[in-house]
Amino acid sequence: MKVLCAVVLLSSMLFGQVLYEEYFTGGAAQLTWAPWVIYTELDVISDPTTPGGDSWVGSVSNDSAPIAAMYAGDYGLTDYAVEAWIYTTVSAAMGPYNGICIRIDTAVNALYQLVSDFDNSARLMLRHIAGATPTVIREWTGAEIPGGVPASSSWHKFKLEMIADSIWAYYDDVLLPDCPFIDDQVTKGFFGIYFFSIMGGGTRCDNIIATAVTGIAGYGSSPAGSFAVYPNPFTNTTQIRYSILDSGSSIRETALHIYDATGRFVTSLYPVSSIQDQGSVVVWDGRDARGNLATPGVYFITDGTGSSLQKVVRLN
Repeated sequence: MKVLCAVVLLSSMLFGQVLYEEYFTGGAAQLTWAPWVIYTELDVISDPTTPGGDSWVGSVSNDSAPIAAMYAGDYGLTDYAVEAWIYTTVSAAMGPYNGICIRIDTAVNALYQLVSDFDNSARLMLRHIAGATPTVIREWTGAEIPGGVPASSSWHKFKLEMIADSIWAYYDDVLLPDCPFIDDQVTKGFFGIYFFSIMGGGTRCDNIIATAVTGIAGYGSSPAGSFAVYPNPFTNTTQIRYSILDSGSSIRETALHIYDATGRFVTSLYPVSSIQDQGSVVVWDGRDARGNLATPGVYFITDGTGSSLQKVVRLN
């Protein structure tokens, strides 16, 4: 029953509301779009191939420079997901990058992005950009790309989700291998569309949706209990000292439960020692209930009632 209560609690916090939507319906943009770094234009054009079905799409272009990028939303956005249909170019020559961005921090010109590079490189890339310096966090090639590298230019769905310092990347609604990735260099910012080519030009986009996934990372311990986790982050094992108070303000011994950042149950931990006036101790070896190593990322510890919650990060 406690596990069920915790799942309901976590799920209710994670399945957030839609924050922003852009469909270019009727030939006009619904959101306010601004250029990132350099002058760029976002036009609304007719396109009968759009996956949205209304024959209108956004066109992001800049023929005078390699980068064309536009952003929208709110600078204060932290934990959220953004998805969009992007027209990805397939080229035998040096082709362009087409994709989406999350946490565009315009104060320091930094962001994360998921882009396609379907020329001879034939890859998808998750990158961090600071100023003019891109860093590849992970690239996917060959069979790692869902559906394989497309044979011709076509529409594909891109999605990025960030909770705390964990990044999930999706392509055509399939989670890409090795997600989530841990990176804390950009903590907030807008979302946007990205294009890069030394030949200039632009990209097309449609059905851009930003959804809140905030709540769980900021849900701190309540007076009903407290946790001390060390080391945190951890690689192999971490020790959790905790005290959970009952209604009479006495410390009670109880199991703890681990959930991932999407609210899925991972495992339960039981006390290895207990001191009536100091609480209990458990050790987590980073494994799930089946004995498999949990994926590196952000996890949350709860006593099962949801009265207290503590974040813990597992590294590679």
